[in-house]
Amino acid sequence: MSISDPLIKELKGHILEATKASCNGAILDTQSFILPLCQVLEAIFRKGLINAVHSAFGLTKRDYWSWVEKTSQTSTGLQGSFKSTVEAVTNNQCVATPQGRGRLFIRHALKSKCLHIPVETIVRLRCNDGIYDEESIIGNEILGEIFLSLLYQCSHIDFDLKLENASFLDETWQLPIYQEYELVPCMDLGVFLGHVNGRAVVVKVEEGSVAAEDNKIEVGDVIDEAFGICINGWRRGRVSSLLRQKRGLPVSLKVIKGHYANGSVFPGVVPLLRRLHLDVDSLQEQFREVALAESQETSLTNNQLGGQTVQYLGSVSVGGSGDVSQIEHAVTAVSTQNRRPVAVTLITGEIGVQTLLKTNRKTVLNHSYTEISSCGRRNDMPDYFAYIAGDTSCSISSHFTCYVFRAATVEQSRDILLTLADGFHRTHWAV
Repeated sequence: MSISDPLIKELKGHILEATKASCNGAILDTQSFILPLCQVLEAIFRKGLINAVHSAFGLTKRDYWSWVEKTSQTSTGLQGSFKSTVEAVTNNQCVATPQGRGRLFIRHALKSKCLHIPVETIVRLRCNDGIYDEESIIGNEILGEIFLSLLYQCSHIDFDLKLENASFLDETWQLPIYQEYELVPCMDLGVFLGHVNGRAVVVKVEEGSVAAEDNKIEVGDVIDEAFGICINGWRRGRVSSLLRQKRGLPVSLKVIKGHYANGSVFPGVVPLLRRLHLDVDSLQEQFREVALAESQETSLTNNQLGGQTVQYLGSVSVGGSGDVSQIEHAVTAVSTQNRRPVAVTLITGEIGVQTLLKTNRKTVLNHSYTEISSCGRRNDMPDYFAYIAGDTSCSISSHFTCYVFRAATVEQSRDILLTLADGFHRTHWAV
């Protein structure tokens, strides 16, 4: 057998992408290589897997999840993170098939840095007893070692994956948008549900209701959890009964959105919508019209106000001095804290600087120029920039905080600093 394999080559490419991206923070589900990375990992786990096994009940079939789960139960001396990961997957009510559990395991294990452990039992401990044939990667002495070394590399990457987003892994690797909401206590949410294949699908939302506010809940969404309880597989009426039991409490929901940000319908819900006699094409057209309108409105607002898309990395107190000399240390302090960057729009107006979330345009920061004492960037990190603001007018403030951002390019960072400097003449900054 050749000592090379196209799946190994593909995996190397995705891991290289993840390694480079991890220099800017934890890896999120939104990054483009996550889906193909998980898919190629599954393909390697399945290649050469001996599916047909005999038991007392006749001929059965298994997926890679079967031997992974058995390894955690029968092998001793394995890391606790691996066993707790397998236990979490086993107890998860959102997945019901070996395929779904195997996929959830891959995602869990990437996050908990233990994906290499079950492979070690076969590659290093030679526990390949009827699991993989000679055409496999994991069962081959050389390819198994190469695969294992790549998984070791994965264990040094921080994956911050949303593990609650698991309900459609039985059917597809493609993940929907997953939202968590806490709605005000109310007698009636204004939501009508249709139940199909054990899922609670929103078929109607009353205009002006709590659920309809800001399009939190829309037709085509799937209610995944209510009050922290997974409702997959619930019969009709149980959700209403739960709401009555929790009357007077804030309504916490976890929702699988029926469409993506661009308005396209999530493929996993299409069969459900059709079973409920909803017009998928009409819904998609509505979603895309709304997405286009929101995009145009955001673009117009940002252009009018001079907004620029950047990443907000966080802030750090710099004490009683807001001098520009504080920026170099502050940028280092924030950039080494491994905080998750947040996509924002930075708007430099006539009287101050405003920072809005890209997702919903809510205000994150708002400082007048009289509060800002300095702005600048490090010479060795020119795409990072920051400004320092006092808790009141900077001329009398006794406490200052440095707010750190990262621009898409060095040129954007420079332009923003020039705009800030133009906004308040007393600012000193370094390029």
